[in-house]
Formats: sequence, C-alpha cells, structure tokens
Amino acid sequence: MADFLESAKSMVSAAVSRTSWEAQKQLRVRSKQGEIEKLLEQRQQLLDELAQVVMNLYQQGRLTDQQLARLCASIQELDHDVQNRETQLQETKNEVYPANQFMPAATPDYTPPTSSPSTPSKAGAYQAPGAGTHVQVCPNCGSAVRPNALYCRSCGTKLR
Repeated sequence: MADFLESAKSMVSAAVSRTSWEAQKQLRVRSKQGEIEKLLEQRQQLLDELAQVVMNLYQQGRLTDQQLARLCASIQELDHDVQNRETQLQETKNEVYPANQFMPAATPDYTPPTSSPSTPSKAGAYQAPGAGTHVQVCPNCGSAVRPNALYCRSCGTKLR
C-alpha cells in the first residue's frame, strides 16, 4: 500500500511539474508575441513618418537622401528584430516537455506495473533550487535562471 501511495505521489508530482512547465512556456510565447506586436507597431510608425517626410519633401522639391536613409535604416533594423523574435517564438512553440528532467527518483523496493512500458528515471536528475546546485545567472539582466533553461524568465534573453 505504501508503494502504491509513493507511486501515486510521484505521478502527481510529475503532472504538477509538467503543468507548471507548460504554463511557463505559454507565458514565454505570449511575451514574444507581445514583443513582435510592439516592434511591428514601431515599424508602422516609421513607415508613416517616412511617407510623410517623402511627401513633404517631394511637394517642396527638396527630397534629400540623408533623411530617407535614416528612416530606411531604422525600418530595416526593426525588420531584423521582428525576424529574430519570430524565430525565438517558433523555438518556444517547438519546445518539448523534458519529461526525464522532472521525473521523480526511483522508489526503493518498488517495481512498476508491467501493463505499461516505463522509462527508467535518473535518480537526482532534477534538484530543487538551493539543493547544492550551482546557480546560473542571466548574462543580460543578472537574474538567477534554472539549470538547462532556454530563456531567462525575467527578461526573455535566449540562454543557449
């Protein structure tokens, strides 16, 4: 009976870990989508400004390359940022739950049921923060990040 309860407890713990991971992934996806929307808004503002400048200069007969070059360079920079964010967004959407990372340690003297295949877990594969693990720090904002994190939870910087 105790083995059954331990097994049930481990399964619930694994389910909670996965649910938490999925929720964090959705937050990262929404954050990237928000960043992309802001960049596209800035791009549209620059395009509107470009159109206004070009039209005014055209109407006055004073179209200069320097003003157009500044605006076009800013638009290209925003386009590049949008592409990077869209790539990051797609990477986030393609992430797969790392089931082995959050699997509970094997229970001694317990044999799992043979009716379903199981994957042996690595004992100690996941350690809670503060359990003697080396703390990693985001190079962008300095916040502590969990081991094997792809992105910083605070600022969204890609870590690997």
